[in-house]
Amino acid sequence: MGRYTKKVCEGMEIFVGIDMHKTSWHVTIMSDPGEVWHGNIPGEWEVLKKVLDHYPGCRIHAVYEAGCFGYWLYDRIVEYGATCIVTPPSLVPMEYGNRVKTDRRDSKKLACLLQKDLLKNVHVPTEEARSHRQVFRQRRQLIEDRVKAQHRIKSALLFFGIEIPEQTGAFSRSYMDRLRKIRFSNRIHDRSFRILLDEYDHFSDQLERHTGLIREIAALDTYRDRMALLTSIPGIGMLTAIEILVELQDVSRFQSPEQLAAYLGLTPSQYSTGEKVHMGHITKVGKSHLRATLIEASWRLVRHDAKARAFYEQLRARAGSKRAIVAVARRLIIQIRKMLLSNSPYSGKAAA
Repeated sequence: MGRYTKKVCEGMEIFVGIDMHKTSWHVTIMSDPGEVWHGNIPGEWEVLKKVLDHYPGCRIHAVYEAGCFGYWLYDRIVEYGATCIVTPPSLVPMEYGNRVKTDRRDSKKLACLLQKDLLKNVHVPTEEARSHRQVFRQRRQLIEDRVKAQHRIKSALLFFGIEIPEQTGAFSRSYMDRLRKIRFSNRIHDRSFRILLDEYDHFSDQLERHTGLIREIAALDTYRDRMALLTSIPGIGMLTAIEILVELQDVSRFQSPEQLAAYLGLTPSQYSTGEKVHMGHITKVGKSHLRATLIEASWRLVRHDAKARAFYEQLRARAGSKRAIVAVARRLIIQIRKMLLSNSPYSGKAAA
């Protein structure tokens, strides 16, 4: 399974780098003497725990990369009594010119960088907050699935030359009733088309059920008062407000407005050398879905709020509509942070 290379004394600090895969993890343990253990183990907490049990009395620090595995391993390691960070892969320092990549090297690099305190860590939400986030993310996936079902229905009609009035957005009930009245002469194809319609109805039903869950989340004491603040912003309704709160949780963890804007990828990229400074497009790092939600909310805001509209038009005249609406979104999230910290409703004034 692995091999020990150096002995570690009780009371020493050890640094554990975990390169995770679906069925196996490669683990490297570092300490002041250097590498003390490495090995490939089954991807199970109990197996990793047995490895860590070989170091009683040591102060254990662990790290793994954020990704599809979530935070359950973080919970287990912290419950075990060790410290753990989950680091974003995009911010792990890279070795220039190194074209060799193996699981052992990756886990060793994580352990070494953790030992040198060179790794960034992501905010790990509570277990309750994770379950709330998952509801939104599953709902977004269902929206994408329903859009795909719409495309399949339209393609079937187009293939057989059947014209029906175009409808943007989700199909209404009356529109679906019209589709059900369509009949194909071929029995097999007609049944296949009914299956497509049933598939669309299935995704619509699942969406309604998830929206019901979101309404339950919005009614919780954790969010109720703050949601009332956000819905005072013109163009922001219940779904948008609660999504912002669920994804950001406690905004006080962002020490400045600029840090929050950077977290959402709403700050311009910069390329500077010598005396030349070039400001590029926004970085687009972080939560792309929340950034898209803010952009949509900003379009509604400029339609309903005169001050936001004036700000948008001023920027659009010299920078174009896309950059202008991104600037509105950046100002909006900064205003939201100020509102939540001061517990005050929307005033339309730009946050300082």
